[in-house]
Amino acid sequence: MKEKAIAVVTNRKRMKEFLSLIDEAGFDVVGILYVRRITTGVLSDYKLKELKKIIEQSDGVSKIIFDLELRPRQAYRIAKETKIETMDRIQLILRIFLLHAPSQEAKLQIKLASLRYELARAKEKVRLAKMGEQPGFSGLGAYEVDIYYNEIKMRISKILERISEVRKRRSLHRAMRKKKGYKTISITGYTCSGKTTLFNLLTNSCEKVGEEPFTTLSTKFKLIKIGPWKVYLSDTIGFISDLPPFMIHAFRSTLEEISFSDLVILMIDGSDTIEEIATKFRTSYNLLIELGVINKPIVVAINKIDLIDEGKIEKIKEIIQERTPYVVPISARFGTNINELLRLIEQLLGEVLKARIFIPYSSALYSLIDLVKREGEVISIQNNSEGIAIEALIPNDFNEIVKKRVTAVGGFLEYD
Repeated sequence: MKEKAIAVVTNRKRMKEFLSLIDEAGFDVVGILYVRRITTGVLSDYKLKELKKIIEQSDGVSKIIFDLELRPRQAYRIAKETKIETMDRIQLILRIFLLHAPSQEAKLQIKLASLRYELARAKEKVRLAKMGEQPGFSGLGAYEVDIYYNEIKMRISKILERISEVRKRRSLHRAMRKKKGYKTISITGYTCSGKTTLFNLLTNSCEKVGEEPFTTLSTKFKLIKIGPWKVYLSDTIGFISDLPPFMIHAFRSTLEEISFSDLVILMIDGSDTIEEIATKFRTSYNLLIELGVINKPIVVAINKIDLIDEGKIEKIKEIIQERTPYVVPISARFGTNINELLRLIEQLLGEVLKARIFIPYSSALYSLIDLVKREGEVISIQNNSEGIAIEALIPNDFNEIVKKRVTAVGGFLEYD
């Protein structure tokens, strides 16, 4: 059974997103308080009375959840006046992260984000705890300010060491992929835009999908072929607006995979309102720039076109084409226009050369044929008395590798 909560809404434009976060965190909203103006104490005396009235009319409320970040003294004031624990937007998102953490790495990153959130508030929370008993701050009175603060810093340091080991492993994997000449494509975008649905479609996978936020917290990889290219496709954590820097930094080891990609697919939920699409696209695009995705193609996939008309698609294109010319309307659910998306990706990944290859009969024959099939796209294979003639499309990156192996056994390679 879900806990009952009251939602305090200060931004009606993103209320739908806020309420979906509350639901995913395991709360049932039994009342909503709308606030236009934020005061030093968050709520004016008038709005505080209104909040108390909503609480009186609702049975069993256990949380008051705000759609903004609260300072400890603000949270304390509301909790003291209402006798109910408060939760702000950051705490809400961290709770959802914990529910979806599928791996040890994700758990480490969530713990790091939680500790950094706590560190910024430690001194003030200790001061409040020493003033007496406070709802929601139990146990803090046992610590001196410096002890509590330093304890958090020490725990952060230990987690950073463990995450550093993860980053080193990721770096080695990237180096191996690059050495083999493989490309990397990251699917990114706002949470619930359909990233994992597209990943499943392109890789024939069955990863969990859903309308709930943050179903993906650990980057997933799968090797696929797009035209002649061998590509590692990755599905990454969804973006969300107004995340503070410490949360972005906590997930840096996951998000940095995007910055090393050769191409990025940015998913947009076409079923959102035009205003929501503009805001979410701006948020996602700016975060990509912050992550260092520059001088790399960003292909925007307008998803869920099965739910919208052509007129709306054109309006969305106008918003997106101010930043990038590469836009493809798709339906990841039904596979609409996926071939068009793949053709554009193939074109952007780089030059492909048409090669004629002759390999004489030898013990290395079949391994070389496998190499050409692996690294390129075979058009035709013909046998004759002296060896095998192959016509194939070879990515320019693999030109020297294939040529060296073929000439080493007495064969030759030439291009049209």
